Amino acid sequence: MRARFPRAFVMVVFFLLCAPGCRSGQKHAGGHEKVKPSTCRPEVEALPPSGEGQWPWTSLDQMDERELFARGLKLRLSEIWTPGQGGIARAAVGMKGCSASFVSPDGLLITNHHCAYRAIQRNSSDERNLIEDGFLASSRQDELDGHGLRVLLFRQHSDVTQEVLGGMADGLSDLERIEHIEKREKEIVKKCEAKPDTRCLVSRENHGLRFVLLEKLELRDVRLVAAPPESLGSYGGEVDNWRWPRHSMDFAVLRAYVDGDGKPAGYDPSNVPFHPEEHFQVSVDGVSQDDLVMVLGTPYHTDRYKTTHDVRQALEWYYPLRSDLFSEWIRVLEKTCEEIPDSCLPTASRVRGLNNGLTNARGMIAGLERAKLVQRKQDQLQEWIEWVEADPARNKRWRSSHDDLVEYLEQSRSGRDRDFLVKYVLIGSQVLGFARTITKWAAERQKPDEEREPGYQERDREDLLSDLKQAQRSLHIEADRRVLALFLARLGRLPPSERLQAFDSALMDPLTLAPDYGAAGIDLYVTALYTGTTLGDEASREKLFNSTLDELKASTDTMVLLALALAPELDAWDERKKERAGALSRLRPPYLESLIEMRGARFYPDANASPRISFATVAGYSPRDGVWHTPISTLGGLLEKATGKEPFDPPGAVVEAIKAGRHGAYADEALGDVPVCFLSNADTTGGNSGSPVLDGHGRLVGLNFDRVYENIAGDYGYNPELSRNVMVDVRSVLWYLDVILGAQHLLEEMSVTHAPAGEAHH
Repeated sequence: MRARFPRAFVMVVFFLLCAPGCRSGQKHAGGHEKVKPSTCRPEVEALPPSGEGQWPWTSLDQMDERELFARGLKLRLSEIWTPGQGGIARAAVGMKGCSASFVSPDGLLITNHHCAYRAIQRNSSDERNLIEDGFLASSRQDELDGHGLRVLLFRQHSDVTQEVLGGMADGLSDLERIEHIEKREKEIVKKCEAKPDTRCLVSRENHGLRFVLLEKLELRDVRLVAAPPESLGSYGGEVDNWRWPRHSMDFAVLRAYVDGDGKPAGYDPSNVPFHPEEHFQVSVDGVSQDDLVMVLGTPYHTDRYKTTHDVRQALEWYYPLRSDLFSEWIRVLEKTCEEIPDSCLPTASRVRGLNNGLTNARGMIAGLERAKLVQRKQDQLQEWIEWVEADPARNKRWRSSHDDLVEYLEQSRSGRDRDFLVKYVLIGSQVLGFARTITKWAAERQKPDEEREPGYQERDREDLLSDLKQAQRSLHIEADRRVLALFLARLGRLPPSERLQAFDSALMDPLTLAPDYGAAGIDLYVTALYTGTTLGDEASREKLFNSTLDELKASTDTMVLLALALAPELDAWDERKKERAGALSRLRPPYLESLIEMRGARFYPDANASPRISFATVAGYSPRDGVWHTPISTLGGLLEKATGKEPFDPPGAVVEAIKAGRHGAYADEALGDVPVCFLSNADTTGGNSGSPVLDGHGRLVGLNFDRVYENIAGDYGYNPELSRNVMVDVRSVLWYLDVILGAQHLLEEMSVTHAPAGEAHH
């Protein structure tokens, strides 16, 4: 049954970070900055068609198909996705924090290098460092265990809002409200997962304006097939991160496997390649400026419909605090790497992720400030107030909705610094996180399955245990110890009423009868913690995971005992999160309903890791006065940046091939060079990394992997001037596989050909 949204609207936040003036449409092979012409030319003055909208696949019937045909779409929207039937979108899949796509009938997948980074790191050793050297499996027997990599194939999406909210009694507390929602969600998921090989999730849109059931097939044996070295997959490093022009070949090739009966299974050498219903044809025809492209994937989270209060808190509190914490966290890991080289490889993926998050936080602050978004939100609020008060019925129904929401948000600020640190300490210290998972699992196992907390039901057992096992290759005990010391120091700076009492008690000085959060006291404490735990060992974690709560309470393991001591406060933190979710499910929907009524345009919900599509145009942009960025970068531009030192130290074979003009069949005729990356104005966010980028025929022409720095704050609103995202041009991927690696077997498997004009393949 086709799911439908409420009467639609688009709340567009046009936060203009600069006044770009006139534009030049002229191409430049290197993709470098170019000063704009001094005279205005009307033919290059107009913006490209807007790419705004992260559209759920089930709402494609809301799109203007004729308008998309005029922009270059060659497929019917029903060919992309039809509820109950599918379409070529089935070739796009989800990963943890990323997206990917099938590119062969034998389960070959392509995604970003940084999406497969943990698998690359976990397959590396000092003797065989795949991060530094890259990897190519010469045959399927040589493909490497992904060590926890999984992909999710979307089957069905259905609106279950009435099933979730139906029967909710009046007068419930916020905690009771969310418990009702969770109970119904678990019932729906259980019924859904009665279908063979089905993994289900009820996804909440806009804090409960709508609930969507996602039915998926989860493939648990995903192997590493090919990846460039980090010097190419992350060319430019943090210098170029979130910036243009970009020359990273941010890709990795994977393969999904199933058991001999075609059923999802864990890694086993006897497994066979998965055969997807759909796969994308990889095209070497490429794209040019003004071409239509489509981005399919699972964008994780946006905040398009937040209030002035929300945006102010993000600008003044959340992102500055995140920036400060991540900076210190990175310093600890980098110093450990300098002093203990053995820690570098296990912590590499964590350092890379933290650096990305740090740049994101700084870009958010800069973008929100330059956009003056707080003031723009305030102006929009005043417009809304005038609209509501102009009609007695609207005034009665909605006038208090905004004030009620903001009053709650203001009240819920209490203890936010503590809750922020609690969230990250369980991530920062992997060993403490292990202990929390093990003890929480033991506590929840005592309850009937339907009464357990989400994430701790029997359906979650295999995932939890797999995470505990796979973490071994990303764990370095001394680095982990130092990170926990960092968090304890920060927790110790909180007001006494906000600190975690279990840590206060553990650090109590018997002479002063006060907790000692000094460096020496913390170091002594964490050293004892790590000396007295066995959770650094994979076999020990598995054994403890299968223990009862009573057995854990009788344990002498220091980390297990700490997790048990912290349990009341961590459970209270979980309950606060649930109460907040219950309150927002009560307070945000009425305000959003009023915005829908006021705007009266098409509506796309905030991103929530459900399947979405964005229709966009290949286009450049002006980041600041006097500068124009063309939308395509090339191998020539990559070579121009090369310094021979990190992060601009490409592999020697790549440098030699570029200098020799060995373009293979992948050069763009107009550019006379191989394109490496390109820009579009697609609407993307985190989770879109690795998303397939399709041309109008539905052929794969690129992989989404980043946004430009000026668009980091795009999570809070789409800006036609500056909303640009960065894609790897698939021609550079094919060039590397062919010219540099000689991976003809992969190109043949992908049936890489020049497709006749107008012909679509899938």
